[in-house]
Amino acid sequence: TPPATASSSPPPPTARFIVTVTQVKPDMLDEWMDLQKNEVVPALKKAGIPSRTVSRTVFGNTYEYLSISPLESYGVLDGPGLFTRALGPEAGARLAAKLRKCITAQRTYISTRQNELSIPPDSNPAPAVAVTFRRRIAPGKGQEYRNYIKSELLPVYKKAKAEGKIAGYTVSTRGLGGTVGDMTTTTFYSKFADLDPGTVLTRMLGEEAAQKVTAKATGLSTVVETVARRRVADLSY
Repeated sequence: TPPATASSSPPPPTARFIVTVTQVKPDMLDEWMDLQKNEVVPALKKAGIPSRTVSRTVFGNTYEYLSISPLESYGVLDGPGLFTRALGPEAGARLAAKLRKCITAQRTYISTRQNELSIPPDSNPAPAVAVTFRRRIAPGKGQEYRNYIKSELLPVYKKAKAEGKIAGYTVSTRGLGGTVGDMTTTTFYSKFADLDPGTVLTRMLGEEAAQKVTAKATGLSTVVETVARRRVADLSY
């Protein structure tokens, strides 16, 4: 048996991301977008942030934007902030002040993708549409719910991706800054029209079989929030 190489090694069990949810003032949206495109994105690149995906909420809180970037180590958060690191203290403070005028609220939390339960999208940049369900897992049911995803849902979603019905499917847990233990499942699509035929389970299994699969999750989790978002290409890289 040949020795394992980097390309043949299994992926790490998790991948960690820093997520920021921003509520923008409606009358300041154009200014906020311009700042993001012309000042924030260049500053983040200069500060060494390898990638960033920004999505606008279509179904959910209006004027809400979600930003996701990989977090390889908590150590990158030590020292000066990103804007200060990229622009210097004075210019960094000016940019931060201009951004604050444009928003009503902002929240940042850690999201950890569970790779063994996920089928990440192949495309880069990310697909245009993401539909996310945030679930609160019942006490003591965490492992049982993971087993349910792995045995009942993942095979169906893998087949749906292989047939081009979806662009990907990921499962993540929230950590610092969020409700610890909440789990999100996100299904990625190339366009909103891909949602028209119905849920993935119904499309792949039929109505009766889909209901049986769904029933197996009874008592394992409760849906807290459902959101549909569209990727903003100009603010992502």
